[in-house]
Amino acid sequence: MATAAHPFAFAEPDINVPLQSAPLVRAIAQIRFPHLTRFSTNEDAVATRIADALADQYPLMDVGQETTLIITPDGLSEDPTTTRLWRLSSGDRDWQITFCGTFLSVDTTHYVRLRDFAQRLVDAWKAVNEQVTVPYIDRLGVRYVNQLTRRDLLTRLPELLRTEVLGISVSQGEEFALLSNITEARYRLSDGASFMARWGMLPANTSIDNAVPAYDYPTWLLDMDSFREFTPGSQQGADIFEDVRALALRAYQFFRWAVTEDFLVAFGGEL
Repeated sequence: MATAAHPFAFAEPDINVPLQSAPLVRAIAQIRFPHLTRFSTNEDAVATRIADALADQYPLMDVGQETTLIITPDGLSEDPTTTRLWRLSSGDRDWQITFCGTFLSVDTTHYVRLRDFAQRLVDAWKAVNEQVTVPYIDRLGVRYVNQLTRRDLLTRLPELLRTEVLGISVSQGEEFALLSNITEARYRLSDGASFMARWGMLPANTSIDNAVPAYDYPTWLLDMDSFREFTPGSQQGADIFEDVRALALRAYQFFRWAVTEDFLVAFGGEL
């Protein structure tokens, strides 16, 4: 990819370079919508029908709760109202669908192709709307979490990352050890979408996500969130597939801008 002053300087990267051992540890796509009355008044029946429609791909089900934490002058406290969540998983648990009366998401620890990823969200969205009509979407987002954990590559960060991204995530010598360093960037894009990225050294024994294991040494993180928020009634979710593709492209643009060709080769890319 040609050198660019900022991540979104080019409409698309020169070429998509598949990585045989990509450091992508989790991918998530989520649709948020207003609280559905029909779901609230008969949530067990509605959720059961949605789960049944998706059972061939996701035969495993767990029902849990989402608890909101509130910051008060006395510290953290739990919101007394909780939201029930239905989680459907593939037999190998590599893929998961989560839904309730306010959102639907698909996430995976085994991401291979964008087409499959987007289509799974489309299929789940269709299953939800066949049981309860969603009048409009509030937010659509795609998140990619990358984590470099190989010790040999962690020592090569100056070769693998663009200078602006590398920052101080570089060896400080034997006398000093950098334990953590996280940078955050937020963008408002010309098409109305938003993008946020966090990157840097993650401290030892720290996990950014329950689905991502912690390591007993510092690792390098690149967490990208590409999303669009909509005014009430302006987006009905008629073209989720292409919308997810557009958001994912923004994340890939940032990824390709952030890393070097040495990075691509290190993870099995063919240039």
